[in-house]
Amino acid sequence: MTRAAVVRQGGSAAQVASSQLALAASNYVVLAIAARNLDAAGLAAVTSYYLLINTVGRGLFAAVELETTRAVASARAAGLDDAPARRAALSHTGMLLVGAFVLLGLSSPLIGGIMGSGSSAIVLLAVGAVGMAASYLLRGPLAGARRYGLYAATFWLEAGVGLVAALTLVLLGDRDTTWWIAVLALAPLVAAAVLARPALRSTPAGTVAGPGTAVPETGSALRAVVWSAALLLAGQGVWNLAPVVVTSRLTDAPAVAAGFVTVAVILRAPVLFFPSVQALLLPMFAAMERTGDDAALRRTTRRLGTALLVAGVVWGAIAVFVVPTVSHLVFGATITPPTWVLAGLAASTVVGAAAQIGQTHLVAVRRPAAAAVAWIAGLAVLLVVALLAAPPLTAATVGQMVGALVVLIVLSVVRRRIRATP
Repeated sequence: MTRAAVVRQGGSAAQVASSQLALAASNYVVLAIAARNLDAAGLAAVTSYYLLINTVGRGLFAAVELETTRAVASARAAGLDDAPARRAALSHTGMLLVGAFVLLGLSSPLIGGIMGSGSSAIVLLAVGAVGMAASYLLRGPLAGARRYGLYAATFWLEAGVGLVAALTLVLLGDRDTTWWIAVLALAPLVAAAVLARPALRSTPAGTVAGPGTAVPETGSALRAVVWSAALLLAGQGVWNLAPVVVTSRLTDAPAVAAGFVTVAVILRAPVLFFPSVQALLLPMFAAMERTGDDAALRRTTRRLGTALLVAGVVWGAIAVFVVPTVSHLVFGATITPPTWVLAGLAASTVVGAAAQIGQTHLVAVRRPAAAAVAWIAGLAVLLVVALLAAPPLTAATVGQMVGALVVLIVLSVVRRRIRATP
């Protein structure tokens, strides 16, 4: 690779990473602004919506982006027509969107408990899901064609729309929770609508395949999307649903719910970097597997584990001594959960980071289904525990801790069996 190519690749990576961080930061800023303009119940509802739409939206449709990126890039590299990959992406998105609507329907009792008006909550979540679907459908071909400028622009525009809309509500003095939720619901849809035309213009189809050219197998692509969606959806659920359950169960104590939701959102911040960590580790693990270098694999895993132990101690200290202040000053929380809750949520994030290492290894050896099963098991445990009749804060905290631990254990067992197989 030439020096110029390296520079271009680095610039593209910086563009994409900065745009994604900008979107994450803007969402947190919107929540902080909402906290200053809504009561505790309103803040809990808006934050729960943010967590739900991340679970259903980003959890499902990012899988389409990943597969479409691979398929479009592969077609272009081979000089084939990438139109089949685009059509497959549209079909997969439609299938997952139907799945998202089904999930929203099944969870309507929980959603109704959060907002007090189930129909409006469901409508806003449906709109948000459509926006997410459109965004990821747009991004896949852009990434596959290496149009990273427009790819990054989808994140920047979504971030800007959200911030501008939130500030507009502040200027109007609007304290209606529904409108604040609409900010999060409409931002991705507006960004996708604005950039759809230039994105389609800038990514023309690849060279049309000649007669007799083999058409890529669509069945394997569909399986890849389904397992990837299951993995991402369950993973998002583990990090997002405990606060939503607390909000639903504590409608008569909104200040307590808002306090828990606020610290949970802060303490899940490292989760935003998990995809980047996987992107960095995946090529390394894949290379080790190809060469059969088990010693290097074990050495790398041990080093990462040691680093996580140190980071865990630091994150635990931040959770106990810093997060309550941030929760109060930035998000206006009036009640802070007990210290053990803060420590437990922080510990679950560290355990999740350890699980991310195991997940990346399984993806490297082409075992995404095993990784998906692990996260599904963890999510099931979390929901069962969090919905118990025990005190809501206790049930949700223990549920998230145990759920993350189940994921780590299942992944560890599967990895050990894979290494033991000749």
